[in-house]
Amino acid sequence: MRGKSALLLSLLIISPALSGCFSETEEIEGLKSTDVVITPEILIGAIFQEVEFTATRDLSIHIPYFIIDDSGLVSNSTTLDLKAQDSQIVEMLAPTNIEYAYFLIGEHGERNWESRASNQSWEEAFNTSTQLFAAQHVSRPSESGISAEEGANHSTGLVNGFAVLEWMEMYTDGNSGYNERWGPFIPMDPVYERALGFLSGEFNSMGMDAQIHRYPFSSTPAAVNVCGYKTGTTHPDEWLVLGAHLDIAEIGSGPGGGTHIGAHDNTAGVAMVLEAARGLSQFEMRRTLAVCFWSNEENGYFGVDRWIDDIPEGVSVTNYLNIDSAGVNYPGDYTLVMDVIPDTDDQLGEQWEMIHLAEWLGSNNNDIAEVLRNGRQLYHEEGYAAMKDHDHTHPNTISVHESQRGRSDYIRFAYRLDVVSMDFGAITGGYDCYHAPCDTLDTMNEWMVTENRTGQQNLVESFDLITWWLVNLAFHLDETPIYNE
Repeated sequence: MRGKSALLLSLLIISPALSGCFSETEEIEGLKSTDVVITPEILIGAIFQEVEFTATRDLSIHIPYFIIDDSGLVSNSTTLDLKAQDSQIVEMLAPTNIEYAYFLIGEHGERNWESRASNQSWEEAFNTSTQLFAAQHVSRPSESGISAEEGANHSTGLVNGFAVLEWMEMYTDGNSGYNERWGPFIPMDPVYERALGFLSGEFNSMGMDAQIHRYPFSSTPAAVNVCGYKTGTTHPDEWLVLGAHLDIAEIGSGPGGGTHIGAHDNTAGVAMVLEAARGLSQFEMRRTLAVCFWSNEENGYFGVDRWIDDIPEGVSVTNYLNIDSAGVNYPGDYTLVMDVIPDTDDQLGEQWEMIHLAEWLGSNNNDIAEVLRNGRQLYHEEGYAAMKDHDHTHPNTISVHESQRGRSDYIRFAYRLDVVSMDFGAITGGYDCYHAPCDTLDTMNEWMVTENRTGQQNLVESFDLITWWLVNLAFHLDETPIYNE
């Protein structure tokens, strides 16, 4: 895998200096945090790895992270019951961007584990909890030859933000042949066909079933999508769908007059979904994974509507995850906006199951608990428009909320299929280059500059945060879908 040699070299350099650490609460009712030994002493962030848990007395230990279960499938957390001197090895995914992994310890057979609020960190929860826990160091090494200012801190792992940036640099280059992906407005548009062929090849390289779906009898504009499919092992007729729109705003579009590149809207969305697919495709999944890039989102959802019309008989969609106009957001000065639909009523935040899941997974892998609380407060006090307004920056905010105004392909899944759907987005109408010629990768970098950090450093972290969030949501929703109930 890309970057593996640099990752291992970095671990060899730093491993003698670090070791596991434990809760300040060293003993509860005779049970001590040191009664379990966890190896290795340093876990590698952002990859699945074998971790051994050894008990010095009878106890249980809860692992609140993704693991590979005995059937070879990814499962959300597990509890180990260990007798004295017993050991068990678990293949687990350590947090991607947090310094410690936290494990809960209890008496043998314990099943009632204290958890944390979805927008609370483990460290915050343990400060007020009587739950015994162990904390193990996590290190995510960097790709060699990349500086921190260029995004090195998010350049390795199952998926990573620097790989998204590299893909963006290639795809938005003026000589790439993939710019001016308008519509398409006519069948077999040359630029669009190059993009479809390239993405089909990417899906094939992942081992997915790549399909270009053409709808010759659809009304103008033309509809053509490209999808990659990985058949589920236990529920093949239940589909978990990830997507982003492939088209960009054509010349003459409001409010900015159209774009040739469409870096933020929506090449970045395609890049992050593709990187997530690269990671997910390496694992068996219970449900069929469908990853699709839609045509003509900018002109009325023609692509996604035709795909929905053509869903095979007997197939149901469990959940849909979308990225549209994301990247220029946290950790920059703008809000990462995560809309959940369908809207259940006129009250704010009724899709709590999906909202809480998203917050919980995000704060399990990134130090963003306070950022999520800031976002919830912003949304409830100032509303949706405030998060999209670049004249009023809101640093350190991520808002996960039920939406009353979905604006991308995900609304078709929600309102045509009654599927709980989520969109990652950021500033759109408040972005000076929204649907404008200046919507380039350079502009995204400029907008992401903050004090003491380069735009590229922040942009790579943003790409990494969102891509990993998408992967984590897909792992969880593959095991336990969320229905509109």
